[in-house]
Amino acid sequence: MYIIIIIFMFLLSTVIVAAAGLSVTKAEIVYDKVLRGGYAEDIVYVASDTDFDVPLEYEVLGDIADWIYFEPAINDTNATLYVSRNHVQPLKIIIQPPEDAASGNYTGGVRIITGTINKPEGPYGSQLQAAFLIRIKVSVTGEQILSCNFGGLNVPDIEIGEPIMYSFSVLNSGNVRVRPNISIDIWNQDQSRLVKSILNNYAIDVLPTTSKIFNGESSSNLRIGQYWAYATVSPCGNSEIVSFSVLEKGQIADVGDLLRIENKPWASTGEIVPIIPIFRNGGQRVVSAKFKGVITLNNKIVDSIDSDFYDVPPGDIVNLTVFFTPKKQGQYYISGRVLYNNKLTFEKSSILNVTGEDINEINMLYVVVLIIIIIIILLLLILIKKKRRRIHRDRGLPGRL
Repeated sequence: MYIIIIIFMFLLSTVIVAAAGLSVTKAEIVYDKVLRGGYAEDIVYVASDTDFDVPLEYEVLGDIADWIYFEPAINDTNATLYVSRNHVQPLKIIIQPPEDAASGNYTGGVRIITGTINKPEGPYGSQLQAAFLIRIKVSVTGEQILSCNFGGLNVPDIEIGEPIMYSFSVLNSGNVRVRPNISIDIWNQDQSRLVKSILNNYAIDVLPTTSKIFNGESSSNLRIGQYWAYATVSPCGNSEIVSFSVLEKGQIADVGDLLRIENKPWASTGEIVPIIPIFRNGGQRVVSAKFKGVITLNNKIVDSIDSDFYDVPPGDIVNLTVFFTPKKQGQYYISGRVLYNNKLTFEKSSILNVTGEDINEINMLYVVVLIIIIIIILLLLILIKKKRRRIHRDRGLPGRL
């Protein structure tokens, strides 16, 4: 009987261990080209399948154990972390090779372990644990790599007299620290005139493999209207452009978006082709919208296309359809914007491929052939008339033909 009870308790504990599983979003993390004395990080998300909180611990393995750090520090008894079915814990795993680390490839691991599993008022034993191993691969280099990307530029609408607010993010994809400097040029609505420039140098480092969001503001004396902000961030090099408006006090901002331009991909010369710009009113009031665009062939404008004005209620999507009849074969580039309540959307474009015979060349051929036929007929008439005159002269007949 005693043996049966022991077996039963063993089977019960086995079920409990299986039920207290860990899930981790990554089984392997690769840190590539980490600078000696540098920094790299990655994030995993840890959860348990239990309905109650389970504490976490960890073990580090391999030659790089001394290089690995965590945020939050899960082995800190003053900052115990818990996971459950409804509580997912983000865990940042940081790699910091020492200055004297040799260049090369290193491996190691992090084993995430549950601490004591105790369900309040429950019979679970204190020795039951679950574990998950994350394999770590690190390549260390002495070469400094400067690389970053800037994005997420946001310049919200402002009321007249308010400062221009802006925000953006920088992702450091190299292995050295990056300190960003931003340059923003403000252009008028049709982007024909530069009205203001903003420069800002940030004394904040972005560590390798990390990203940060930056904010700024600049005084403004801009008039009411729509403007375009063209921004570049050094040393990243890439750029972004967004639109914003200066509004009257208490004015509701209009928001519109040219989603895309649709048309059939292939057509024939002489065919009437519908061009369908699709516009969405994302604002809070009705806007009057019109598409304005151009069609080019071989980098030359062959036609301008304008739709009628359409009243678009808030939240609605409408087709601002126009028509185009191509006269020559080739690849046409269709581009344009939507004008709505004195604001312009971003430009969108599409491609139309046209096959068949060029209408203009066919017409010219007909004209040339017709001219040749007329000339031949005239020559024949002249020859016939001369022949008749000669016959009359030979016969001595009076009068003129």
